[in-house]
Amino acid sequence: MAALFCPSCMEEIKGTDKFCSRCGKSLSVRAESHHMPIGAVLKNEGSGRSYLFGRALGEGGFGITYIGRELSSGIKVAIKEYFPAMCNPSRLDNGEVRPISQKVDVFNRGRDSFLSEASMLRALRDVSGIVHVMDFFRAKGTAYIVMEYLNGITLKDVVSSSGPMEYGRVLELFVPLMQSIAKIHEAGVIHRDIAPDNIMLMPNGTLKLLDFGCARSVEDGRSMTVALKPGFAPIEQYTRHDQNASTDLHALCATMYYCLTGRVPLAATERSYAILSGKPDPMVPISSLGIDIPEYIDKAIMRGSALQPNERTRSVNEFYNELCVRPASPAPAPEQKAESASATVAVPGQTFSAPVPPGTMIGRTPGNQFWEKYKTPALIVLGIIATAALIVLIFSKF
Repeated sequence: MAALFCPSCMEEIKGTDKFCSRCGKSLSVRAESHHMPIGAVLKNEGSGRSYLFGRALGEGGFGITYIGRELSSGIKVAIKEYFPAMCNPSRLDNGEVRPISQKVDVFNRGRDSFLSEASMLRALRDVSGIVHVMDFFRAKGTAYIVMEYLNGITLKDVVSSSGPMEYGRVLELFVPLMQSIAKIHEAGVIHRDIAPDNIMLMPNGTLKLLDFGCARSVEDGRSMTVALKPGFAPIEQYTRHDQNASTDLHALCATMYYCLTGRVPLAATERSYAILSGKPDPMVPISSLGIDIPEYIDKAIMRGSALQPNERTRSVNEFYNELCVRPASPAPAPEQKAESASATVAVPGQTFSAPVPPGTMIGRTPGNQFWEKYKTPALIVLGIIATAALIVLIFSKF
């Protein structure tokens, strides 16, 4: 007898159960009419792997994501199906996906791009901060990407339930993610959809970047039309021109802004309209909202989310240097200039450094810190007089 699995968590169940003993959800859940039927199995003839479909986890402008199970290994997976809403697709009784006749060419081009980007992402499987692609193939008239299943919570849900984060926590989470984004940029990939609902906080406290359905290669420029997220998508994505690494940086900074303030920034089009009307940019600095944050970090995030690309920080590496390398103390002593202000971690093409806690005095002993704090001209003069008096007293004994 074939094993039965819960459609919500894909754990094995008994045929007489009404609720899953693992996740507690009903076993009688039914798929929407346009979704892949629960219990359907698809095989990638190229890899020989077969995948069992569970319920849909979510859907967007370009596809539907399902929980699934790779049958030979029993590994739980996430399966993304190419199902672009713009092509008004329908699903036949046998599971085949068909776009409307006027959109067949658009559908086919998008499907090719979907698979091309899956191949590109599979080559990045060693990058720790992004969801890993395990398999991809054509079937049922459309295409599928099989990814690792992530059991976490999105940053959108984290902030919605727990409120804004302190800046130290944001840096702790985002610095490793920045390293991963820098690596995908070095590989020539732009994500184009970085947002709080596409970044997942994992049980081990790390972040994972999800949903590369809108990604594109910098070199060939091929991609599907992006589904814009107001507040996170930069102005150039509204025209689909001149998109590069700073496009992702804008979205990353807007996401950090959201995590720090709990506010979704105004859409780039609204900011642009306000500025053209002679008003100041309505995206105000984080500190102006009464949030405790060092000025240099606030300025780095605001520069990274500048409306105009030519005013924006150009890359994640450059942003890292602005965000995490604490400005040097004024007028350091010559022997202190060569001292490092932070511990470093090697990253291809760039050195990332661990942020220095606020108030740290780098390279100074407690005695030196006292002198830095209390030296004044009056104290210097007093020291000279005391020294002269001591010399006179010593020589008077001879």
